[in-house]
Amino acid sequence: MPTGRIRMFDAKRRFGFLVAEDGDEYYVPATASAGSLGAGDEVEFEPAESSGNRRAVASVTVTRPAPAGSPVGRTMAPPPSWDSLEDAERQRRMARRRRR
Repeated sequence: MPTGRIRMFDAKRRFGFLVAEDGDEYYVPATASAGSLGAGDEVEFEPAESSGNRRAVASVTVTRPAPAGSPVGRTMAPPPSWDSLEDAERQRRMARRRRR
């Protein structure tokens, strides 16, 4: 089965899109999944017969859900604290004085 990642899924409107590993985009109807889908979920899918330009999937299975609290499935490092920024600036100034 091909694999990919859910790009977006709107539960209210009951459809979404996924991007396969090869870069192709597929339409995902709500009937294709037994469970809930979310942006960033890694999935295995079975392509359906395509009609026209639209590629669709017949079934989708989540292999690894996206991290909690990350709407696009990416984890981001928290921003540095003010104390750590001030400390880095203080160290930069001290190094500059030593070079003089």
